[in-house]
Parts: sequence; structure tokens; C-alpha cells
Amino acid sequence: MHFTNLVSPLALASLTTAFATPVLANDLLPIDQGRYVQSQHECSDPKGSMLFIYDGEGVKSGKTSCTLSNVTHSGNVYQFDESCAYYHRAWSILPTTVTDYKSRLEVLNQREFLLKRENENLEMTDQYRWCSAK
Repeated sequence: MHFTNLVSPLALASLTTAFATPVLANDLLPIDQGRYVQSQHECSDPKGSMLFIYDGEGVKSGKTSCTLSNVTHSGNVYQFDESCAYYHRAWSILPTTVTDYKSRLEVLNQREFLLKRENENLEMTDQYRWCSAK
């Protein structure tokens, strides 16, 4: 028996493998995961810099954890809502402050970006560069 309209055995094997392999979640932003510092600071001495640790799902720093939601993009500009929990006391399991931002991230390349955060009380714009993996 000969079937002319069936998928070739090689294509079928590739398709089966694709579904059998676990698919990892895509990063929310098209930048490399890792530690970033403000561009005017050295990676070896980031004092005074706002540290930005991107893990593919959110942003963290020493005493801050931010979740991203409603991510949209046009070209290399990404806009999203950002909710940041600040832990001012080392022993605290609950955040001292939670601040919400409307954020805009312009990707310069996979390891550099311009980040603008704003809310009713604040507007910050800084350029960041990648320093190291987590």
C-alpha cells in the first residue's frame, strides 16, 4: 500500500521529538538573564548603582523583588506594569513597601537597555549593562 499525502517518517520523528521535549517558558524580555548595573558604574564596584537582576520572569535586587505583567512590545521597546516589593528589614518576610510602576524598556542589544520607570510620585530613566550571570 502506498500513501502519497502522509508526512515523511523523518518529519514525523522530528515532530514527535518536539512534543516529547519539555518546553521552557520564554523570557518576558529579550535580554540575557543575569546581573545588570547602571552604565556609569563598574561591575566590580556597583556602589550607588541600582542593581538589576533579571531571571526571565521578573527583576530582583538585594532587598527588592519585582513582578512584571501586561508585557507588550513594538519593535525593540517593551512596556509593562511592574510591582516592586521592598524589604527594608533583613528579618522581614513581608515587604515594607510595595510600589507599582509603568515601565518602558528599550533594548539596545541583548546586554544593554534603557529603563524608564514612572508612577505618580517618581520618574526614573537609567541605562543598564550586563555584568554577569546570576
